[in-house]
Amino acid sequence: MHCIAAIGVALPLLAAGVRVGHDHGHGHAHAELHRRVLVTTVVEVTETVYTTVTVDPVGLSSSTSSASATLEGSMTVELPEKGASTAVSTPTSSSTITQEPSGTEGSTYPSLIPEPNSAIVVNSCLHDIYVSSIGDKSCGPGTNCQLVPSNTTYREAIRVCDKSGISLKVSKTEDMTKPMQFEYTVWDDKKTVSYDISYLDCMAEKDGQKDMTGCVGYETGIQAKSGADCPTYKCVGNVVCAKQAYVVAEFDYQPGAPVGACNVNSGVAFELCAENRA
Repeated sequence: MHCIAAIGVALPLLAAGVRVGHDHGHGHAHAELHRRVLVTTVVEVTETVYTTVTVDPVGLSSSTSSASATLEGSMTVELPEKGASTAVSTPTSSSTITQEPSGTEGSTYPSLIPEPNSAIVVNSCLHDIYVSSIGDKSCGPGTNCQLVPSNTTYREAIRVCDKSGISLKVSKTEDMTKPMQFEYTVWDDKKTVSYDISYLDCMAEKDGQKDMTGCVGYETGIQAKSGADCPTYKCVGNVVCAKQAYVVAEFDYQPGAPVGACNVNSGVAFELCAENRA
């Protein structure tokens, strides 16, 4: 076997502009506590309404004022009326993220059930996969290129790191050169775990479009889940999953980054080829 373990791993998170931890090769930065703080600017917008008023010259009677728009010596002015102010949140980046079509949230997938205090990767694909569990030294021993046969599950006890997290790198081949990633981080409180899906290392740009065909499981759907009351992220097969996963580094600093958080005791679960269980 010639499995190459990736080094320099990070989770795609931003926290108040302070970056700590380690980086993926694509510059996808992991930040303190895996809690995403999104930068927005609140701008006060004041609506101004103008009222047109015709003012007669002094001494003109009311009977002549009806023609004041054309009378010499009369004038027309516009008086502003201050309307209610509206608070508008404007993202700091002008870039936009391509959204997947409506109705592509993968809601028909069977429920994914996590295991307490564990991180699991369910391989529902018709082919084998390889999983490497990568973190820095503070995370303890990881897993290097473990074979996970079709319709079986990879398991590990949730690993706790010092201000960093774990990347479960998944590939269809042993070389692991362009893996897709399932990521999780236990917060400093040791009670909360956050989790996400990242295509950033496996996707490519082709003719100005995102090419996801190199991402294992992409063709038949991927999902991530923690406790019953915590977010589920579902990516439909063969769709650029712009709202449910990372396909743009740091989610382009837009609101609504696809990072879930839950009680660490609930565990975290990820699935490849989820449509195969539908």
